Amino acid sequence: MQDLLKEQFSGFLNTPRLPLENFNFSYDFFRLTKNPELDSADIPSPPTMVLGKRMETFFQYYVQNFTNEMVIAHNEQIIDDKLTVGEIDFLLKNESSSLVSHVELVYKFYLYDPSLGSREEDRWIGPNRRDSLVKKLTRLKTRQFPLLFHPATRPLLDSLGITAEEISQKICFKASLFLPFLERNNIPSGISEDAVKGFYLGLNDFTEKMFPGADFFSPRKPDWPVSPEKNNTWYSFEEIKMQVEKMHKKQQSPLLWMKTPENEHFRFFVVWW
Repeated sequence: MQDLLKEQFSGFLNTPRLPLENFNFSYDFFRLTKNPELDSADIPSPPTMVLGKRMETFFQYYVQNFTNEMVIAHNEQIIDDKLTVGEIDFLLKNESSSLVSHVELVYKFYLYDPSLGSREEDRWIGPNRRDSLVKKLTRLKTRQFPLLFHPATRPLLDSLGITAEEISQKICFKASLFLPFLERNNIPSGISEDAVKGFYLGLNDFTEKMFPGADFFSPRKPDWPVSPEKNNTWYSFEEIKMQVEKMHKKQQSPLLWMKTPENEHFRFFVVWW
């Protein structure tokens, strides 16, 4: 179990930040600057299989063990007149400067659909088309960051002896990006090459002829950040296609890992839409 947690944690650390400055998003970025040695690390087991919550556990572990920041609040629900109005991801206090920061953590997988919108940021969507970069950025700007200044947040800040005005706000936005199969070498403007982790295609284009002799595996969502080179279990094309078809009936787009006869490894989504 600890080995798998280390691979998930390493995958989290190695996921690049999304360059939000190219999408008119002005909040400062909280940078994870160290690449820690994990041989002796004791990674905590996240309490849930939900991918975003697991990444919060890893972020908290990183902050507490590899930075000068202290976590003084985490996942604090803000309640106004018995109604939950939002949640503060992290409040951090620098041990040297005593400066406090409010950090929102985002960990996403986005696919590029060139047919959407007129702006580059309009074209990044979730694998099942229920999520998008624009929706997330809008929510951050209009709800998550303004929550710090909501009157219902004041009791939390009072208990910590701080005011909203003295807190800096930062974003830690990590994302793995996937391009259409036929355009996988055309990186959209504003995106770094290392952020592109693979491609996507539809079921009709996912054929054995397209990937002759390859083996496949469909990881659980908590393992999506893991490098496919670490995998030891592989399935034939016929076996994996049956798994994909079952997921498509639920309108779910699975992430696949692929190992070629030349021992090259790739990641890609087979989308249901």
